[in-house]
Amino acid sequence: GAGAGTQQGPRPRLADGPTKRFLERAYPRLHAWVQWLLASQEGPEPGRSFRWRGRPSPSGGAEGLHPGTLASGLDDYPRATHPDASERHVDMLSWAAAAARVMGRLAGALGRGADARRYRAAGEALLAGLDALHWSERAGAYCDYGLHSPGGRFEARYVYRCADRAGGTLDVGATRRELEERRNPCPPTHPKALYPLGDGRGGVLAREVFVPGRLERGLVEQYGYVSLFPLILRLLPPHSPRVGPILDLIGDEERLWSRWGVLSLAKSDRFFERANAPGDAPYWRGAIWLPLNYLIVSALHHYANADGPHRQRAAGLYAALRRNLVDNLFREYRRTGYLWEQYNSRTGAGQRSHPFTGWTALVVNIMAEKF
Repeated sequence: GAGAGTQQGPRPRLADGPTKRFLERAYPRLHAWVQWLLASQEGPEPGRSFRWRGRPSPSGGAEGLHPGTLASGLDDYPRATHPDASERHVDMLSWAAAAARVMGRLAGALGRGADARRYRAAGEALLAGLDALHWSERAGAYCDYGLHSPGGRFEARYVYRCADRAGGTLDVGATRRELEERRNPCPPTHPKALYPLGDGRGGVLAREVFVPGRLERGLVEQYGYVSLFPLILRLLPPHSPRVGPILDLIGDEERLWSRWGVLSLAKSDRFFERANAPGDAPYWRGAIWLPLNYLIVSALHHYANADGPHRQRAAGLYAALRRNLVDNLFREYRRTGYLWEQYNSRTGAGQRSHPFTGWTALVVNIMAEKF
């Protein structure tokens, strides 16, 4: 289907029949769900900014290297280093705009004119917010916004168990000096120092933490799947000046491009393939995921077949990415006998859960060019 940016007219009304009857029954539930999503994840600028809820505050290193964003589905993808209510997330805004587009077309097809007009107006406001709130000319990409440390360093912390007066426990990160000098690393909420945790090998359990530098409130200029959402959900019109830089980002071998598929996080990112904690391997920090690559290859097919200045570039990337994905999945299937949850950023090898014929089966749609 065409992106919202193409200014496609309202969809003609559906003829009476089983499809229309089903959609009429489903519409109130879909409408309620979309309204809940837009209200529950609304950001600091109502109607045109959104942020995923549930991001934890930085903890000093006991829970992990970087605060996650589980609600987004991109669990450990690095965003602003210090979550707060000022955050704006470009993927959430993109999903909201895509939902408004779909609901506007559906409402029009069902003859719900007032709803169709409201959704179209909401979609236009959201699309305007993409450029106004998320585009970085310097980075040439759409970016999250928040309280962030562009600098900083990685250090080891040792995990120490603390207790409160009621017996509740909290694990915190302690420096080597604190342990050597027997200083209490525990916070006021859990002031009683109990013991350092063992690593199972006779030593003390350690994990890497990020020690931030100077904090800045602004766009988080990094590259990965989040940067691509306005394009992969086809929200940008084919003549948009933003399409070219995003295509360049997709095809850049120093950032997201690989022989096996588009990476989830740029090779140049400081969090690329860094584990979040012992036993918590990197998840959305480089690995190749088929559902997102399906959206990317589908969008490239769309822009390659739309009138605009980027047709040739999109067509070249489409052909190369489609070939890389199919070849790698076939190679790994022959080698292991499985489709996998994700594929390694450095080798293309299947990893994590298997057999995984859920979203990884989208390779069949890619082979059939069914988008």
